[in-house]
Formats: sequence, C-alpha cells, structure tokens
Amino acid sequence: MFDPSTTDLSGSTLLALETVPSTNDIAVDAGRVGAEHGWAVRADLQTAGRGRRGHSWTSPNGSLYLSIVLRPRVPMQMLMGLPAVTSLGVLDALEGLGLQGRVGVKWPNDIVSVPNTIPTPHSSQFNRKLVGILVEARSSEQGAFAVAGIGANIISPVDAPPASPEVQAAIDAVASVRRAQSDAEGAVAAPGLEPISLAEALPAGAELPTREALAVAVRDAVLARVARWERAIRAGLGADGPLAPILSSYMDNLPMLGKPVNVIAPNGNTLAVGYFTGIDAWGRAEVKLGSGELKAFSAEVVSLREV
Repeated sequence: MFDPSTTDLSGSTLLALETVPSTNDIAVDAGRVGAEHGWAVRADLQTAGRGRRGHSWTSPNGSLYLSIVLRPRVPMQMLMGLPAVTSLGVLDALEGLGLQGRVGVKWPNDIVSVPNTIPTPHSSQFNRKLVGILVEARSSEQGAFAVAGIGANIISPVDAPPASPEVQAAIDAVASVRRAQSDAEGAVAAPGLEPISLAEALPAGAELPTREALAVAVRDAVLARVARWERAIRAGLGADGPLAPILSSYMDNLPMLGKPVNVIAPNGNTLAVGYFTGIDAWGRAEVKLGSGELKAFSAEVVSLREV
C-alpha cells in the first residue's frame, strides 16, 4: 500500500500498485505531502472507484486506472479548465494508438468511441464510453493542486479476470453503501453510457497496449496539453475564462454538438430539452431551448443525453 514517507514524490514517478480503493485518493494524499507536478499512480484494480458527483466507477482487472498530480502555475480559479484540458490530452494519446477520427469528448470530459465494426462512424454513433475522467482540486502547503483520475477500458469488463473473494467483498461493500446513500437521497441516476474497450475500438491490426505502456502514453500526453494550456493562461489568453485557450479544439471534439439533447439533473429528472449549441469559456454547456432562449448549464449540476 502507498506510504508517502517511503515513496519517491518527484514528478517523474509513476507508481504501480495492484489493488487499491481509489488511485485518486492516493494521488490526493501524495499531493498533500508535496508530490510534484506529473507524479502519478496506476493500479490494476480499484475497490472504490468513483466518477463525477460520487457515481461509482466499475474497475475490473485488466484495464487502466491512473491518477496524475497537476500543479500548473495558474490562478486557482483557472483550475476549472483542467477537466477539458485532461480530456484533450487523453484524446491525443488514443489517437496515437490509431483512433484518429474514432474518439471524441462527451461533455464535460469523458471519452466516447465506436466499435471497430463501424468503418466510417457518424457523430451520432459516438455513444459508448471508453474513458472516464474525474479531476479533483485540493490544497496543500505547496499551494493548490489537482488530481486527474483516468479510467480507461482496455478490455471488455466481461473478459476481465475475476477478482479474489476478498477483493470482490470489498467492492460489493462499497457499492452497497453508495446504493444506500443514493436511496436515502431519493436519487434516480440517469442510465450511464454502454462501455466500450480499446479491444473493441481499435482498428483491425492495431496493437492493444499494455497497461504500463498506456499509462505512460496517457500521462505524457496529458502533461503536454497542460503545459501548453498553462503557457497560454500565463500569457493572458484566459481572460475570458479557463477554457478560452482551448475552446476551439475542445468544441471540435464534441460529437454531440449541434444535436438535440435532454438536460438531466443528478436525480435523473429532465430539466430542459433543446439543442446543444456550444461551450462557453468557463466550460458550461450552452443549450438553445424550444423557446429560443440560450441557457448555460454547469457540468457540476447536470449532464446531457442526446435525444
């Protein structure tokens, strides 16, 4: 298990562990005791993986669970741009594997793809989740930092090796607690997207990466995107908002853009219906309602589903 007193906290470290509750929790602990920008941890399996707004993230063995400490030298409010920046970095890594034109971003930052059996996919077919991303901001004596958690399906969950009885018991216990919390809050979560794996998405003949190789590729690509974004922010290009320097590139990678969507509250209720017309510089989804009104929605409180 992770012990910060005996672990190299330099930015070049990519710690490899077997079974952990959550790589994000480990990275947060590391960041609080001084882990440098770029420090990362990956695990073979998580027993308490989570997504946005506390949703469970299924983490079977055989896929990648990676968390990266990010300390860009930008004003704290600019950290709100890191989820979108991280998603573009993950896209860069996936395109380097051969997925050009076959991956996109589901607002705000998850990565969607299509099966390799679809030769020339239409944007409406980008509806299966390949990568989940959760970025969390925290504070430390060294200043504010963020942790970018990235869960990538390398193989299909049905092909994953079974967990040991002890690990499965821990997974089931966490799931039971979260279900009870959800029931107590009266929440009815909107159904998630069907998953897809790299094994199902990569074109025929493309080599399936190992966890180790994918972790390195994703970390390097995310750090490269963060570095470019940081330079732009420090040059004053974020005056309108943290996404301003990357807004064009980000919107180019939203397959749902221009489509009719339902705006879904955390309890599963539909708040509005309209057309997804854009993103503002603070990362809010702009939806044109039937009345003609253009309304901005924050990813902290809603999700979008294509109608």
